[in-house]
Amino acid sequence: MDDVVLHDFGFVKVTGHGVSNGEIREALDWTQKLFRLSYDEKMKARNPPGPMPHRGYSGTGKEKVYSKEDVELLKNDSGDVGKGLRKISDYKESYEIGSEHDPVQENIWLPEEVLPGYRSYMSGWYERLAGVSKLLLQIIGLGLEIEPDTEAHRQLLNLISDRHCQLRLLHYPPISKDKLENEMLARLPAHHDWGTFTLLFQDERGGLELQDPKTKAYLSAEPEEGSLVLNVGDMLQRSTNDYFISALHRVTVPTLDKVPAPGLPPRYSIPFFTCPDFASTVATLPKFITEETPGKYEPVRFDEYGSIVSKYQYQGE
Repeated sequence: MDDVVLHDFGFVKVTGHGVSNGEIREALDWTQKLFRLSYDEKMKARNPPGPMPHRGYSGTGKEKVYSKEDVELLKNDSGDVGKGLRKISDYKESYEIGSEHDPVQENIWLPEEVLPGYRSYMSGWYERLAGVSKLLLQIIGLGLEIEPDTEAHRQLLNLISDRHCQLRLLHYPPISKDKLENEMLARLPAHHDWGTFTLLFQDERGGLELQDPKTKAYLSAEPEEGSLVLNVGDMLQRSTNDYFISALHRVTVPTLDKVPAPGLPPRYSIPFFTCPDFASTVATLPKFITEETPGKYEPVRFDEYGSIVSKYQYQGE
């Protein structure tokens, strides 16, 4: 993994991460099995209303993803932030999974008879990706020349807690051209992730775009067998005093002139969001604060950082 590329762009394509092609295909196969269930079957693991717990199944168009900037802009323009954020439907369905040892959010599972083996497989897949994430964070530390077994190294490693990460399974259903012509739809609007970094596996259709921080142009993260995309989140940006920039990214709906007559095909992807413990305080690493680069961020508790936005999160049925 190239720390220079990560510094320049806030995202990088990673190979040699230890997750085999077969493992990635198996995870995507399970994701397709899940979303091919009937709506009534999936609703047996319904994500309850409200921001917590953020676990289980959310139906198509029932969840809204947005950035801190979206909320601040709408707070200035209108008293009803939630209403403003819900104007455009995010046309996707999702299933959220955390650690079985998370003391804050308990998983919501389908009954075993609905999809036999699903809980066991996804619990193991969560643990697998948590281990890969810790390894990648250590590699980032080596690139930053942070000495092992130092306070700075421990501070860096505390940016990931294996009991507070989040595994998300995503299905973007097919969209007819007629629906695109007559409704305000988005697959996933541009946003930043709040955590440390995100790992993304996507099917062969791809669709992820990330913004070049310098040119502001969006670059397509074309799928490559065996690779994953790592994008920086807000906690790693704050920890490095903007040496790494939280990546703005999206999954777009093409303009109508570029949509084939049958419409858009379905897309499946699996992001894994790495996070500190909810009660952890995240502060800038000392090596990134100098006379030339004074500190930009006050220490912040992770659970308090996202509280303003999360109370407007829309997941109503």
